[in-house]
Amino acid sequence: MMLYGPLLVWIAVSVFGPYDVTQGQYSKLLYVHVPTVWIAYLAYTLTFIYSLLYLFKKNPKYDSLALANAKSGVIFTASTLIAGSVWGKFTWGTWWVWGDARLNLTAILLLVYLGYLASRNFNNDLERTAKNSSFIGIFGVIQIPILHFSVIWWRSVHQQASILSQETVASGDAPMSSDILTTLLISVLLVTLVHVFLTKRFRINADKTWEDYLNPKTRAKI
Repeated sequence: MMLYGPLLVWIAVSVFGPYDVTQGQYSKLLYVHVPTVWIAYLAYTLTFIYSLLYLFKKNPKYDSLALANAKSGVIFTASTLIAGSVWGKFTWGTWWVWGDARLNLTAILLLVYLGYLASRNFNNDLERTAKNSSFIGIFGVIQIPILHFSVIWWRSVHQQASILSQETVASGDAPMSSDILTTLLISVLLVTLVHVFLTKRFRINADKTWEDYLNPKTRAKI
């Protein structure tokens, strides 16, 4: 219930929340597309931090936390791409714009962390596996600032950030109508809670894997 409660409320908010009159009902995908990419950034940043901690301290709990956040990040990155593609279909007239830097970089981001997860299966030596995947978790985070600023650095069909754009900060004006902004912030909070409970479940499984690996009696049964 701790996971499904926020998830169901988020779905309800996304379905029944206010929408932009220009774009119509499909603008409600804002409540999925924006929060999921923010949480993906958070998840991969935490993967970076915990990967660093594991390399320095060799404590399995940090590897478990890094893995749990990477798994959640992959789920939310995939959600971002799906919601963005559907939204793009009804606003740009196409599912994908190959010339758009942010779209392509987001897809690459997903592939890198899918590689991170795949790397966990290459070796039965969990300590070596954790060390190798930590390097991916550390260097993978470099993509996030590049991805975030890609709409400024290169020509893009994506609009720039609505809430934290330079124009919004400089003018002090509201980035969007108050009802849409409030609903968006509520969605971000709900998605954050989903991420927290999701990573908790993933960490339990990762901790169990480490326990089986480090416990000689358990390993002898395998």
